[in-house]
Amino acid sequence: MLKKEHICCKIASGRVKPQLTDTAAPSGLETASSLLAVYNEALTSGMTRSALEQLSGSVISASPDEKLASGLNKLLLDRTEFAPAAELDYPAYRKELFSRSAELFKQGILSSPPSAETPDIYGDLPAFEQVSAFEALAPEALLELYNLAQCQALLIYASHLELRLADPDVSALRKVMKAVKFFRLLAEFSKLKQNGIKISVSGPYALFGPSVKYAISLAALLPVLVNLKKWSLEAVITLRERELKLKLDEKLGLHSAKRSFSSFVPEEIRLYHRHFAEKSADWQIVGDTPFLDAGNQQIIFPDLSFASQESGKVIHLELFHRWHAGQLNSRLELLKQHPELPLILGIDRAIMTKAELDEKLSNFPDIRKRCWLFSEFPGVENTLRVLRQTEC
Repeated sequence: MLKKEHICCKIASGRVKPQLTDTAAPSGLETASSLLAVYNEALTSGMTRSALEQLSGSVISASPDEKLASGLNKLLLDRTEFAPAAELDYPAYRKELFSRSAELFKQGILSSPPSAETPDIYGDLPAFEQVSAFEALAPEALLELYNLAQCQALLIYASHLELRLADPDVSALRKVMKAVKFFRLLAEFSKLKQNGIKISVSGPYALFGPSVKYAISLAALLPVLVNLKKWSLEAVITLRERELKLKLDEKLGLHSAKRSFSSFVPEEIRLYHRHFAEKSADWQIVGDTPFLDAGNQQIIFPDLSFASQESGKVIHLELFHRWHAGQLNSRLELLKQHPELPLILGIDRAIMTKAELDEKLSNFPDIRKRCWLFSEFPGVENTLRVLRQTEC
């Protein structure tokens, strides 16, 4: 992810427009190639972080566009892993070495200099760590990643954004909607004509100011979006103490190398799927989650769907995390009006306590049975309990 100092944009008439680089320009390709050569060499030679920074810094300073070079370098650094120079308890090693040296000094004995086999005593400090892994890519792909990252950097400052997805490929639309849910974004879904979907998403500045975690999740949505055939995004962002409008669409030619949605599924979801399969013989997770009609052109896109092995009945699960309190109230009202909806709700304890939930649904015991509380992520046992009593 790029930092604020890497952002290149134009601001005029209350609008902000990202300044994208020409991915075919010789100067940009040369800079990208030079930086990639440095990082590939760093991996081959096990170069230290400080040496890598020195070499990449010389490429940046020699580049005709230092801001572009600095941004490319940041993206390459994000793809690089570092590790201590040796498998060694460095703090203990330094303590022992210093203690021994101090004792020899007291005795008036000068210790001999370290031999070539003696490990660097500061090998665990960031500057002396060595490059252990690097995810390589072609120069053109690096420039495409840079353009995508420019737009992502602006989205971090969004207070609100609206997505319009007109792709006729329903499976592609599902991928975007799953990404919205899995990144726990505060979003509302509604229908557009010709099978299109509108998604209204609250940004971090609308919820609680510059929250880094939520902002990064919001920016991570863009790589899923750009592979659609037709899409548009309109956002309100706060930048340089100004409220500005941002518009992005497929005409910008943005690309993402990550075309499989599995790349965007958090590890907790994978573990949940595995644990559910191990624990449940009577229910299984359904692969294709449908859109549920909530009336007034509004739709519900559940987080997960489950099918009963015995009856074939399908029940859907919608999760409400700590910033979904407002949406939870409207969903409970919907269930009161339409109890026939095959929907169960998992509610983060950060939203409400058991006593508060009991009081809110005191006159609706059947709906209360379809709701349960969780911390961070719902457990399989509670999910199965609610599924079984809802089916009855």
